[in-house]
This record gives sequence, C-alpha cells and structure tokens, in this order.
Amino acid sequence: MRNPTLTKALSAYASANSAAMPPLVAVVRLYETAAAHLHQARDAARDGRFDAHFQAMDRAITILLGLDSILKLDKGGDVAATLRRFYRSLVRQAGLAAARRDPVAATEAIIRQLSFMTKAWQTIAAERGVVPSSTGASAKGSHASVIGRSMDHARGGLFG
Repeated sequence: MRNPTLTKALSAYASANSAAMPPLVAVVRLYETAAAHLHQARDAARDGRFDAHFQAMDRAITILLGLDSILKLDKGGDVAATLRRFYRSLVRQAGLAAARRDPVAATEAIIRQLSFMTKAWQTIAAERGVVPSSTGASAKGSHASVIGRSMDHARGGLFG
C-alpha cells in the first residue's frame, strides 16, 4: 500500500519535472514552493491559526519528502547522502514545530536552513545558464560551488 503523502510528493515532483522543465529548475521551484508554505505556516502560527499552520507545514513536508524519495544515493554519493540528511532533518523539525514553546521561531529556523540551500541551488542554476525563478541566483559562496562541483544535477546525477 502506497503512502498518500509520498504519492502527493512524487506527483508534485513529476509535475514540476516535466519534459519542458530542466530538472535543476524543477528542484529550485520545489525549494521555493516549500519555502512559501513555510512562510505561510510561520504567519499562521504568529496569528494563532494552528490549523492553517499545520496545513501549510504539511505541504512543505510533502515537498521535502518528495525530494528525499527521489535521491539516487548510488549515483549522488556523499552529496546525495548529505541532502537526504538535510531533508529528513527539516521534516523532523517541521513535524515538531507546532509543539515548540515558540512555533514561530521554530518555523523561522527551518526557513533559514531551506533558504541557505535554495540560494545554493539558484547559484548552481545561474552558473549553468539556467534561470529557475524570478528571484534568480543571488548567492555566491562555497556552499553553492561545493554542490555544483560534486554533482551534475542537470543530468540527473542525484535525482530520479
């Protein structure tokens, strides 16, 4: 029996990863969408709307689970393993955020972590001549170059 959350996550990835969209662009857009859901969750928690907080957090978790589920550990090596730990850590933190003393701060911590990695993927996309979103690639630094040198995402080295 398939997990309905995983099925939704895979469907979201498949939609974003259509033939017309390079995989690198799909990944950046999924990161940006997860971040948008996290911002909604933070705002809902701030307003005391915990049902909305849970729903937005669930959508972000679904995306992160989808990204985790399609990693190719055999081809991606250490980078894929690091991404797996990253995704699973964020999912764990997101699942516990509402129970924290300050769910707004807990959600903001997740947003900061995801933002760091989003900027890295945006930078990689820019280095490869792909502009994945309207925000473009604004990050520079070792986090992007290490990921970029360690794998060739555009050819499916990490993801299915």
